[in-house]
Amino acid sequence: MQFLIHAKTIAELEYDDKACLLRVVYKDGRVRSVPDVAPTLVMKIVAQVPVEQSPYLMQAAI
Repeated sequence: MQFLIHAKTIAELEYDDKACLLRVVYKDGRVRSVPDVAPTLVMKIVAQVPVEQSPYLMQAAI
């Protein structure tokens, strides 16, 4: 799953549910991977992003 994020430093979050790996892509091009992240935690992170600022959440809400 890929979530576009409109924040000052983070551009997008990518989550591989099979490997439970969260990749954070920063606006300056850096990429960080975080292993062993539960899907529920990813949903909590994404839920903090206002719906109107996330095209994925906007689609999911509609």
